[in-house]
Amino acid sequence: MSGNFGNTVRLVRFILRRERFISPVWIASVAFFSAALAPGIEVMFPDAESKARLLAGYENPVMTAMMGPLYGAGESTGAMYAGFMLLWTIVAAAVMNIFFIARHTRADEERGRAEVVRSLPAGRLANVNAAVLSAVIINAALAAVTGLGVFATQTESMDFTGCMLYGAVLGASGLVFAGVAAVFCQLSGSAGGAAGLSFFTLGAFYLLRAAGDLNAEILSLISPLGLAQRSRVFTGDDALPAVILLVEAAALFLLSFKLNCARDLGRGFIPERPGRSEAGKTLSSPLGLPFRLLRKTAAVWLAVMFSLGASYGLVISDIGKFVENSPEYLALIGVPAEYAKTLSGAEKTEMLTEYFVAFINAMMALIALIPLLAAAMKPRAEEKAGRAEHVLARPVSRTKYLCGFITAAFVLSWLLQCASALGLYCAAKAAPGAFALSLGELAAANLVYLPAVWAVIGAAVFLTGLLPKAAGAIWGYYGFICFMGLMGGLNLFPDRLEKLNPMTFVPKLPLEEAKAAPLAVTAAVALALFAVGLISYARRDISA
Repeated sequence: MSGNFGNTVRLVRFILRRERFISPVWIASVAFFSAALAPGIEVMFPDAESKARLLAGYENPVMTAMMGPLYGAGESTGAMYAGFMLLWTIVAAAVMNIFFIARHTRADEERGRAEVVRSLPAGRLANVNAAVLSAVIINAALAAVTGLGVFATQTESMDFTGCMLYGAVLGASGLVFAGVAAVFCQLSGSAGGAAGLSFFTLGAFYLLRAAGDLNAEILSLISPLGLAQRSRVFTGDDALPAVILLVEAAALFLLSFKLNCARDLGRGFIPERPGRSEAGKTLSSPLGLPFRLLRKTAAVWLAVMFSLGASYGLVISDIGKFVENSPEYLALIGVPAEYAKTLSGAEKTEMLTEYFVAFINAMMALIALIPLLAAAMKPRAEEKAGRAEHVLARPVSRTKYLCGFITAAFVLSWLLQCASALGLYCAAKAAPGAFALSLGELAAANLVYLPAVWAVIGAAVFLTGLLPKAAGAIWGYYGFICFMGLMGGLNLFPDRLEKLNPMTFVPKLPLEEAKAAPLAVTAAVALALFAVGLISYARRDISA
């Protein structure tokens, strides 16, 4: 067996060198997000009365399904923080690990790098073992930095032991999903397929946890997400779930080693569908190629956005009862507390529903940015993989080539916003209770975000054309936008910082009147970014 792992240490050093920019950004983002929100919990829930209202809100099954059980929320600020934050930081760590493992195993096989390594005195399992050991190091760093960062805030009831357990659970959960990705990288024949199956598993575990938290505890214990929440961070500090998660991760890593030994390099256990002998008409133009490359992603995300919209539509009739007595939730969705006190009855319910719709539309626009940024960054990914050269070596204009991907992102942005509006409308009409907004009003409330969405896509094109090696920084900017979108309604940040978020300039329909000036300026900024990106891409060299 020693021969199978030959030169693993050198490969670990090589992987960590390749990750010297990407992984530190991920770690810093998760740690900063975790530390920045710790003091905010004290601001949102300063006294026993506000904590009691939170507990009453958690009696709603929808809230429990979305967030998980809230252990000891009436006891300490730390318990509330863990209830709000742990699940979502685990999801972020899972995404980081899925991309990491796919990038350093299956993607390296696709690009021929693994074959070069195997031609040298390296063991058969050295590559996957190096990726696994690197993931262990990165998740250990994530756990330590996050735990120490949260402890540095010196928030009430968040002691050193609890903070380090928070980080440990986060790192152990990340390793479980690194193991999931490692297994699927052996089963699937492509990096995209492995990542897709891993994300599907993440979603399945989330739904399994939600079902378990509502009906059967055993289902939550099966899900790594539910098991991690049973650590009761800051209210009991049970380290056993973290140990179990580490054992699960080790078992998945061993399974990936076994599968790797049983397959050929570059092949997966799931058979690939053979392609056509000749390219179809859709591949005969620079516009057809992007749509062909992105069609599966578009289909999956259209279903996701419709489903997310429908999930909120099912509970929208009860939202008034859920938030009307909680100033904290009113502030979160942007409702002025003093204004809410002046209304009553049906008028108040209608007002709260409209504010909730505006809040949900903003969140849905942020979620929709994930596939849109991936589409805008696809030319850079093709360039790094060496496939763009084969296209651009032919009589194909670089401007037309990049415009094809921009057009695909434009079309997909319209479709995703319409899908979320349609899902929300259909579910709200089917659910008990009255829903006054029409499909046209919901569609307008979603489509009004398009100029801001285009501005973010324009930033991605700008980086792709002008600063290609720094193009990955767009995901850091996306994280900033999400952070400001979630916490901006609490007025915790200066106006200058909030103005860096293009979503700030979007009118909240159906509450506000749509003003053309801010939307026109945002659209103009987007066009300027597109123009600079296109010109720069046409003039620069193609590089890896």
